[in-house]
Amino acid sequence: MPGYANWRELFALEYLQLYEEGYAVGESPAPDYAAAYLPAALRYAKDRDALGEADWEAAYGCLWAQRANGLRGDFSFVEPDDFDSIIADAAPVPPLSPLDDDEYAERIKGAWYGRIAGVILGKPFEMGLDRRFIRRFLESVDAYPLADWAPHESPALDFTLRSKPSTRGNVRYAEPDDDIHYTILAMMLLETHGFAFSKLDVANNHLRNIPYHWLWSCTRQSYYHMVNLSADRPIEDQIDEFPTKLNPWREGINTAIRADLWGYIAPGYPRRAARIAHREVTLNAVKNGIYSSMFVAGALSAALSRNPTVDSIIEGGLSVIPQRSRLAHIVGEVRLWYEDDADWVVVCDRIYEKYGHLPFLHALHNMAFVVLALLHGDLDYSRTITTAVMCGMDTDCTSGTAASIVGAAIGYEGLDQRWIEPLNDHVKTAVAGFGHGAISGLVDRNIELWRRLRDQPAF
Repeated sequence: MPGYANWRELFALEYLQLYEEGYAVGESPAPDYAAAYLPAALRYAKDRDALGEADWEAAYGCLWAQRANGLRGDFSFVEPDDFDSIIADAAPVPPLSPLDDDEYAERIKGAWYGRIAGVILGKPFEMGLDRRFIRRFLESVDAYPLADWAPHESPALDFTLRSKPSTRGNVRYAEPDDDIHYTILAMMLLETHGFAFSKLDVANNHLRNIPYHWLWSCTRQSYYHMVNLSADRPIEDQIDEFPTKLNPWREGINTAIRADLWGYIAPGYPRRAARIAHREVTLNAVKNGIYSSMFVAGALSAALSRNPTVDSIIEGGLSVIPQRSRLAHIVGEVRLWYEDDADWVVVCDRIYEKYGHLPFLHALHNMAFVVLALLHGDLDYSRTITTAVMCGMDTDCTSGTAASIVGAAIGYEGLDQRWIEPLNDHVKTAVAGFGHGAISGLVDRNIELWRRLRDQPAF
C-alpha cells in the first residue's frame, strides 16, 4: 500500500488533481473519484471491480506519465511554486500600521483563544458535509441558525455527529485536533531552529512529535516517505520529490491549517509571514496548496496591525499569492458575489455550484468558505465562526482559520466569552513534549518567541 491510500484511491484522486492543475489527462472535467473512474483515454480496462492493486498501480503509472502532455490550451492560470515568482505576480501589500508590544500581546491572545474555540465548534461537523445537510441537521434539533455548540445527535434524522467532547453540554476543554497540533508544532519548530529551519527540519519535527495517524493527506504522505527514505540517495533529493510523489493531496486545505503561527510571528508584515510559510509548506505541497498557506499567513499578519478591516486582511492575503492563480481567482469571485448579494447562503451555494466537485479536503472551496465567513462576519467573532461552520466541508479547518484571523484582528477582549469560558483554558493534544496544558501558556510562549525573533531575518 503506497502510504495514505491504496492504488485505486490514489489513481482516482490523482486523475482529478491533475485535471484541476490544468494537465491534459483525459476527457472528463469531473471524474467519479469516489468510484475510481478510469478515463477512456487510458483504455485500460472495462471492468473496474475486476482490477487488483497491481493493475491500479500500473494505471497510476500510465496516468502520471500523461503529465508530459503539458497543460491544456484552455487553462489560463499561471501558478509557479518558487517564492520570488509568486511574489512577482502578487498584488501590492496594503498600508498597515504596526502594533506596540502591549497591543500585540492582546491581539495574539485573541488569535490563540479564537482559533482553538473555532476549531472546536467546527470539529463535530468535519465529515465532508455540505451546507444543505448541515442546515437540515441543525433544523432537526431546533438549532438553526447555529448560535451555540452543536447538539451531538439528531433523533429525527438518526444521525450522530463526531467528537462528542466538542458538542453542546459536553465542552470542558479543547480536545485533540490536527489544526491545533500544527500551530503548536510550528511554534516548537521555531523555538528549536528559529527562521533558519529547512524542509528536513519540518519533516523531522513531525516524526519526533506527532503520531502517524494524527496526520492526514499531504502531511501523512510526507511522513510516510520520511520513514521509507532510501539509503542510497541524498535525503535532500528525496525530500524535494515529496510534493508530487504519490501525493494527490498537494493542493489540500491541510496546507492552510499549518500557517497560523507564521502570521502570528510576523505582525504587520505579510510578505515576511509568507516567506516563512513558503519554506514550511513546500515540504509537501504545490501551487494552490502553497498559496493557501501563504494567504492565511499574509491575512493573519495584516490582521495583526492597527485598525484592520476585512478588506485589508483579505488584501494582505492577496499580496502574497499570484494574481493569476486559481486561489486569487476564487477569492475575487467570492468578494464580487458577496458585493452583488450579501446573503451568505446565496454566495455559499454559488461556491458549491462551481467548485462542489472538489474533494472535501481541497483548499480552493474551503478557502472560499473562509473568505465568505470573513465577509459576512465583518469582524464579529460569533457570526464569523458560525457562518464558516454552516458553509460545510472541512469545518474545523475553515472555522479555525476564520476564527484565528478575527481573533487576531479584534483581540481577546473582543471575543464572545461564551465560546471561550467552556474551554477552561485547557487544551489536550497528541503532540509529544506538550501533551496537554493551558492555552494561556501557549500565548506566553508565542509572545516570548516573537520578542526573540522579531529583529532576525526570515531568510
